[in-house]
Amino acid sequence: MFIVQNATEPGNLRNALVDIVAVGVVDIRVASAYVTLSGANILLSAVKDAMGPTSFAAAHKTLVTSFDFGLTEPQALQYWRSLANAEVFVSGAQKLWQGSLIPQRAFHPKLYVFGHDSQTCSTLVGSANLTGRGFSVNTEAAWMQQGVSWADADFAFERTRFNTTPLTDDLLHAYIALREAQPPPPEIAQEAQPVPAPAPVRSDTLPLFRHAIETGLINPAKYTAMWIHGEALQGGSRNQLELPRGGHRFFGFGFAGYNYRHNLTIGEPVLRSGARVWNDRRLTWHGNNKMERMNLPTVAQGGFDYADTAVMFRRLIDGSFELIVTSWDSDLARSWRHASAQRQTLFRLGSIATNRVVGLI
Repeated sequence: MFIVQNATEPGNLRNALVDIVAVGVVDIRVASAYVTLSGANILLSAVKDAMGPTSFAAAHKTLVTSFDFGLTEPQALQYWRSLANAEVFVSGAQKLWQGSLIPQRAFHPKLYVFGHDSQTCSTLVGSANLTGRGFSVNTEAAWMQQGVSWADADFAFERTRFNTTPLTDDLLHAYIALREAQPPPPEIAQEAQPVPAPAPVRSDTLPLFRHAIETGLINPAKYTAMWIHGEALQGGSRNQLELPRGGHRFFGFGFAGYNYRHNLTIGEPVLRSGARVWNDRRLTWHGNNKMERMNLPTVAQGGFDYADTAVMFRRLIDGSFELIVTSWDSDLARSWRHASAQRQTLFRLGSIATNRVVGLI
């Protein structure tokens, strides 16, 4: 199937990979012209969540990339090499030893392969480099396919390794030094740069989420994703996320008891993160502060540390929701804020004592 991503539908490539990678993956192969640490984090954190940490550590991981133009970040190479059962191959080593990062022939594949067993694998082939922008805001197109013969995928992947060299400490140190002397050309450097931070927005200038619902401006149930600025969560385990009034509608619930002065359970949406599933996370109305609140899974329950994060709920085809948690200043979180601003679906969370924002995509 075709996967298309753009600035108003960010992260679609990342989401597609989550939907095809599951427990049972034993081999991860990536061939990408350029790689950044942010891109590697987006991909590998999603894959790790999907597989589980034990299976992820055991899986063989191969990265094939290039030194071309100095766009690949050394930190990304170091990170990949630090993983268990990982190896890295690079194109451009001969030119590097000659003192140049300008390629004689371009290394330009974008191939992502996930082997499930000795016979079949899932693949994604398209335009996206393994960069923060490539897996968030860039306009990219790709073809995703499951049940691909391992023989066919292996044949294709091995040809991406043509004229590449295993990455050694000496090569990496030489690349770091030459890259400092010959930084990436400004005309193409943007590909490896972080997603820019959105322009500052005063929350009191944004429409209130519940007013947007009451006036018919939005129907949250029609959107694919809802994200919220985590900032400082409530509760002893810091896992109680305050939602905007009306946030329950995104999850398909109906509630009108806003005059009730105490706590009421609205519903328990099913949350997922890879192989982990939580079907006991209560979404409640708190009459004391006039807010809705969800008890997110704690770290001890297989969840996340939510301090200063963006928390997204992504609607899945089975009616459950993928729980995605990322740093507030990550490329992924910035792409969500850009998208909601462009869609005019960026809102103030509440009317009293909060600067937090919420967005729909």
